[in-house]
Amino acid sequence: MKFTTQATRRTVLSAAAVAAALALSSCSGATTASTAGGKKTITIGIGEEAPFAFTDPASSKLAGLDGEMLRAVAESKGWEIKTFVTDFATLIPALNAKKADIIVDGMFITDKRKEQVNFTDPLYLQPEGMIVPAGSTLASKEDVKGKVIGAQTGTVYGEWVKTLGGSDVKFVDTQAALITAVENGQVDAAFTDSAVIGYSLVQKPNSKIKLVTPYEPHFQGIIGAGVRKEDTQLLTDLNAGLTELKQSPQYLEILKKYGLGETNAAK
Repeated sequence: MKFTTQATRRTVLSAAAVAAALALSSCSGATTASTAGGKKTITIGIGEEAPFAFTDPASSKLAGLDGEMLRAVAESKGWEIKTFVTDFATLIPALNAKKADIIVDGMFITDKRKEQVNFTDPLYLQPEGMIVPAGSTLASKEDVKGKVIGAQTGTVYGEWVKTLGGSDVKFVDTQAALITAVENGQVDAAFTDSAVIGYSLVQKPNSKIKLVTPYEPHFQGIIGAGVRKEDTQLLTDLNAGLTELKQSPQYLEILKKYGLGETNAAK
């Protein structure tokens, strides 16, 4: 299980990601949902990132917030599932290149993304969090004016933090590098997914940093799963399954298992 997540917020592609996306689009062997032996097989594209969607090393099953919700829907529908792993930045190109039928990885539902894919009803809510060195007195996003701010490359956080009035913005490629930057004092504060940093600190406590709490987020963080524009029946089936899941105790159980709760529940 790793915490080098590219996670939800990505809205722009780096040059490397564009190249990867083009490679995906030009590859042969594209896949679509198939039916064999009376069962439908759905390929789910993931970034292999905890706590959103990853392969459980013990069971080899799809795990994580998004992963377990989609697995529950698939089980209710009698679908078999396969996974396709790629970088977060190339999930949408992979979907449209038919490498996967559904994509998940803590992905924010945004107007820009809705131009490229259709989203399911919200899976859950997950705003950003602010991390600072353990001894820091910074207590809000307003406090970072004139400070050095950290964010992950290609994320909406990366674009947003530029508006906070920091003296400088440092970009890194991974969650691990972001935590290291805060630990080492390379940045005074960093912004990332609250679920990611909260879950990683539970799994691997770190006395050198802290998650600012209470914290008033900028992003509401509405998370969804994406499907191709033309796959309207799949979208209908997914939404029906999600409605059933949200009405069952299993929905809250999944949220709590990964460090979230009732305040993160989506209607």
